[in-house]
Amino acid sequence: MNEKIRKEIFSILKNSKKIDYQDIVLYLIGKEELDKILALELTIRMENEAKGIKKKNHFYDYAKIINSDFPAFKYTLSMKHKKKEIFDPEKVQKYLPAEFEIWKNKSRVDLEKKIKKSESAIIPEQAIKLREELEKEIEIARQNIQKVLNNFHNYDVVISTFEYYTYYPALYFVVENEKKNRASDTHLRQDVPNLLWFEDNRPFSELRSNDRMSRIIQTFDRYCGSIYIKEKNRDK
Repeated sequence: MNEKIRKEIFSILKNSKKIDYQDIVLYLIGKEELDKILALELTIRMENEAKGIKKKNHFYDYAKIINSDFPAFKYTLSMKHKKKEIFDPEKVQKYLPAEFEIWKNKSRVDLEKKIKKSESAIIPEQAIKLREELEKEIEIARQNIQKVLNNFHNYDVVISTFEYYTYYPALYFVVENEKKNRASDTHLRQDVPNLLWFEDNRPFSELRSNDRMSRIIQTFDRYCGSIYIKEKNRDK
């Protein structure tokens, strides 16, 4: 990530409510912050296009903008199973190199986390051996993937997470547009800040008990497990 852009993003988010959940970070942002983020996104896209860089999402490396058309007034965080199944040969051939890179990078990160855990009994000599074994496994996988890609028509290849359940942090949220309330859900990313445009302007007196407590949990700071506090003049 470009360090200058990263600093600019976090400068915009400095007064936004930050929520840490299962190794992801969710920011609740207002319209002012959203407009600044969208302006930054436009700048990055224009600069990339001027350089001939083509991307579906030019802001992918910097943040996940969840909703830019209408604000959410309710949300819930949870862990959801994300299943991946790709059978179409053309798509499999296209995504195979990326699947290898994802697996390679995740395997290295997971190993380092295992080695560096405070309760880990792995000594330096064992850590070296584990890294060497993983690199051998990565190299064998790389050769096998390349062998398939070189003669793809000779193989049946499927990409699937059927044999193992992968759970990801997910966000369920409700937005109010011109016609009616609309509920959506999306998986959240661990490597960049997730940005939810959030505005709940319904009077407290009109909220049901569950909605009232839900808003308090979402917008107040929690202390001592059961105490929720927010300054009266604070918007977020």
